[in-house]
Amino acid sequence: MGNQVRYLQGLLRSWGFASEIYAEDWDDACKDQVRHVREYAKHARPDSVLLVHHSFQSRLVPLIVRAPGRKVLVYHNVTPARLFEGFERKVAAACDAARDELLELRPHIERAFAYSRFSAEELMAAGYASVSTLPFAIDWSAFDAEPDPALLAELSDGFANVLFVGRAVPSKKVDDVLRVFTAYQRLYQPRSRLVVAGYLHRDGAYGAYLHGLKEVLGAERVLFLGRVSAEQLSACFATASAYLSMSRHEGFGVPLLEAMYRNVPVVAYGAAAVPETLGGAGLATLSDDPAEVAELLAVLDRSPGLRAQVLEAQRARLQVLSQARVAEQVREAFDAMLTSSVTEAPSSVAVHASATVELVCPGYTVRPDDAASRVARHLAERLPGARVLALRPRGAEASLEVAPEQVEGVSVRFFTPDQPVGRGPGALPGSSSLETAVRVSSEAVILLGVDSLSAQALMPHVGARALGTYTAEHPSTVVELARRHLGDRLVMMEPSRLEETVMTLLEGFNSVRGDARAR
Repeated sequence: MGNQVRYLQGLLRSWGFASEIYAEDWDDACKDQVRHVREYAKHARPDSVLLVHHSFQSRLVPLIVRAPGRKVLVYHNVTPARLFEGFERKVAAACDAARDELLELRPHIERAFAYSRFSAEELMAAGYASVSTLPFAIDWSAFDAEPDPALLAELSDGFANVLFVGRAVPSKKVDDVLRVFTAYQRLYQPRSRLVVAGYLHRDGAYGAYLHGLKEVLGAERVLFLGRVSAEQLSACFATASAYLSMSRHEGFGVPLLEAMYRNVPVVAYGAAAVPETLGGAGLATLSDDPAEVAELLAVLDRSPGLRAQVLEAQRARLQVLSQARVAEQVREAFDAMLTSSVTEAPSSVAVHASATVELVCPGYTVRPDDAASRVARHLAERLPGARVLALRPRGAEASLEVAPEQVEGVSVRFFTPDQPVGRGPGALPGSSSLETAVRVSSEAVILLGVDSLSAQALMPHVGARALGTYTAEHPSTVVELARRHLGDRLVMMEPSRLEETVMTLLEGFNSVRGDARAR
């Protein structure tokens, strides 16, 4: 995000606008480019435009609200807290707080930009007005450093080098990178090496887990390089046979494009905005099964024709992201905002005005025969104004449409899942956009299946205005958590007696709706 902020500042100054960067913390390398955020209130004027870059808890919302001038959001996306749970409790809490801040900022934001449709969808779900996507501006020349000679020689020994670049944190799923590489090495290419370049806290919970997993899996030639210089990074890419990403959440994903720029074929798990970033290039997998992903790496090794096609598609993808073209698109996006002196009153999109109850059923369309989906249909038929909130079908793209769709007479609003929806049974992925839409709604909520990741994320925020269902198959820990938040509003759902479940939910709905409206 820091690189993006500095690049945008360069563009703004080149267009003749005065531009300063304000932050609370920064690296010594850019100390001459940054002012402390406390100084902004002294410098801001009524006609100032403040670009608020948001992706993590800042605790700066009060300062932003008090400052004079217009406010514009640039949303880099917030990683779901669940991806850090079990490893980094404080980071998980900060991610939750960052999403709270996203909602707190909304009344004060005139316009909002996001770097992907995936991220823009969440802004729409949050009720932001004037949401649009912004092309990610990359300074490609920053990738042209000469390779470090020592590391280049070390990695140029005839082994197939599988590369991952990025912080070794739980959301990046470097543990899955290890699993895929182990399968690749054992099943297809014994003469291979895994190179992980990026920050790794070796003494932290996740760092210790990665080193323990490495020993358990028994993979050979695994290098955790930690932070690397630009020259060392060039050496890593220059010797890579493939770039592998198993990240579970990306608001954009710059290393994917960097691999393309350096002519390294990409294999990436298609979570969040990754398919958008790839733009049809590389190999995006909808499976996180190590053996299946390892097979893709092997195919790239053994099929020169396919490898050439992948690289050609990646080069074509980069052509639409040239610096000149992106700069022009950014200029067009910012033009009205920068040249207008009239401050528009912030307003939000009325995304929930027509609903009387939010029926949270992630699998409504992707698993229509599940008990939860059948109960949702019955409730929607009997509750006027009810709306089902569900995951988009597999392969469907993120959308900026707010209006729900009519599916066999039922009003359904679809949201993009954070990860691909699996074809078989098992837990469904969560959806940041769906969860955000429920949180900003003021209506009663029925969580059809408290075992879903979305339901578990929502219960702490909507428990007082929600009912929920569970089955005998749900883990006892999930049921106990739901009972703490929902109390006697938690209803047993027996697949053979769904009508009883529907009647019980209808009986409890009026009291929950009354409580929601009173608040």
